[in-house]
Amino acid sequence: MDEVYGRRITSVMNSLPPEVGVFMSTPSATLRYLTGLRLDKSERPLLAFFFRDEDPIFLAPTLEKDRLSTHCGSSLRIDTYDDSSNPVSAARSTFSRRYDHQMPDGLLAVEYDSTRLLECEVVEKYFQPSDLVNASKAISTKRMQKDNREISSLRNAAEITDRILSEVVESVEPGVTEAEIQREIRERVLLSDAESFGVDIVTSGPRTANPHANTSDRVIEEGDPLMIDTGVVYQGYYSDITRTFAVGDFSDEFATMYQTVKDAARKAREAVKSGVECGTIDKKAREVIIDRGYGEYFPHRVGHGIGLESHEPPYLATNNDAPLRPGSVITVEPGIYIEGIGGVRIEDDLLVTETGAEVLTNAPRELAIL
Repeated sequence: MDEVYGRRITSVMNSLPPEVGVFMSTPSATLRYLTGLRLDKSERPLLAFFFRDEDPIFLAPTLEKDRLSTHCGSSLRIDTYDDSSNPVSAARSTFSRRYDHQMPDGLLAVEYDSTRLLECEVVEKYFQPSDLVNASKAISTKRMQKDNREISSLRNAAEITDRILSEVVESVEPGVTEAEIQREIRERVLLSDAESFGVDIVTSGPRTANPHANTSDRVIEEGDPLMIDTGVVYQGYYSDITRTFAVGDFSDEFATMYQTVKDAARKAREAVKSGVECGTIDKKAREVIIDRGYGEYFPHRVGHGIGLESHEPPYLATNNDAPLRPGSVITVEPGIYIEGIGGVRIEDDLLVTETGAEVLTNAPRELAIL
């Protein structure tokens, strides 16, 4: 296994309470962070056990053994089970037979937000609910501070997204549908160096007043606002950018909304630096929007962390007093959404530094008329 992952495992284990004897991970962003393995949850339980002074152990269905060995090395201990009947029962049987009285003393740490009851059923004979410790905060603290390799991937993801967005909007005109724009984005992502597309939501006209509407088959008309929230996944790391456009003429009200969001986003970006509370970034943007009479139309926090997940800590909400740390990558995305008029959101990705922030996304923020 790559030595980078070894250091991450050691760092995570040392961050857990001393009474924890083992950390159990399942297919998730954290398992990828600790091992580089990209695995999906299924009806077949796959568990990874991490220790303070021993190599990890995997419990996996037989069909996954070769993939695990190829990625992590032949010396990795992998215990398998035959899932020809009930995979949970088979995994539980293997765990009890192989690990009973072999696990180190102490509590079991798991991530409450990524571990299913299905996986807990596998180990319930040995670890009762009272033996579980939530490792989510300790792990998210580690994952928030990206190393140079992670930052490089995030930069590349942002650059790819900037380029694809600029290419796609060149062909937007009245008569195309939201779905056609989304399809073109996806096609360009597949032809790029990215491994997949991430967020890709295209809304137009009155539908832009819904901050998280799904893409539809609506035909874009002259005078519509057009909102594109898109991103890619590059080497496991996400980008997330939103731009709002005008298709033809637009109203004075829409122009005022756009300028307000643009100013709020700039104020928030300028406030980002190490040591500043997450809530302060939200407040900086919100003050601009409230002062101009749009406070009730900004219904969400101003941003969130990105990395191996499109949404991860830190969350830039008004009541979050946690300080930003160097190496965190966050979004800043204020918005205004008014039924009957439409919505505006401008979202960028930023790397937190000691003295400020490096803005990773650089698509134009002036109101473009398509």
